[in-house]
Amino acid sequence: MSSVSASDGPADVSAKPTRERILEVAERLFANQGYNGVSLRRITTEADANMAAVHYYFRSKEALLKAIFDYRVQPLTQERQQRLQEVLERAGDQPPKARDVLAAFLGPGIRLSATPQGAIFNRLSAICSVDPDPVVKQIVFGVHDAVAEPFVAALRRACPELDGPTFFVRLQCVFGCMMYLRADNGRVDRLLPAADGEAARRDYNATLERLLDFVEAGMLA
Repeated sequence: MSSVSASDGPADVSAKPTRERILEVAERLFANQGYNGVSLRRITTEADANMAAVHYYFRSKEALLKAIFDYRVQPLTQERQQRLQEVLERAGDQPPKARDVLAAFLGPGIRLSATPQGAIFNRLSAICSVDPDPVVKQIVFGVHDAVAEPFVAALRRACPELDGPTFFVRLQCVFGCMMYLRADNGRVDRLLPAADGEAARRDYNATLERLLDFVEAGMLA
C-alpha cells in the first residue's frame, strides 16, 4: 500500500550520480503516467541529464524499464525465495500450509510500501502488470517468474483438493488482491472513512495479516 503522493513533481535527486538520477526519475514517472505515457526527453529533463547519458547507461527506454525492475526485484526475489524455502523445509514430506506459502510470497511486496521509494515501485509494478504493451509484460513477467513458479507449485501442494480451473481462478484472485493493495490507487479511499485507510497504511504488518486472512480463506473455501 502506498502513502506516497502521485504527484508528477520532480524528486530531489540532483546530488546523486547520473545513472541513479535517471533510474529514480524514470521509476517515478512510469509509476505515475505509465510506461508509454513518458518520453525519454521528459526523463532526461527531470533527471538533469542528457540523451547521450541514457543511451550510454541503458541504450533504450525498454532497457531502462528493465533496469528498474532488475534493481528493485532482485532483493524482493531473494527474500521470497528464502521465506518459501523455510516454509517447505518445515513442511517436510507433508503439504505446506497455504497461509505460510502465501505469507512467504505476499509479505515482502506488501512491506515494501513502508518506504517511499518502495511505494513508488509497488505502484509501478501494479501498473505494468496490466499494461497491454507486450514489451512491458515480457519485462515484468520475466523478472518475477523465477520466484512465482515455485510459489505456484508450493501453493498447489498446499491445496491438493482443488481442481485445475478452481485453482486457476483463485490464484488470479490472490494476484489481484496483492497488486491492488500494492498499487493503492485511492479508489477505496473515496468509499470509506479516511481514518480507516490511514490506519491501514501506518501498520503494514497488520495489513498483511488482514490480507492473509482473506486470501487464505479464499484458497481453502
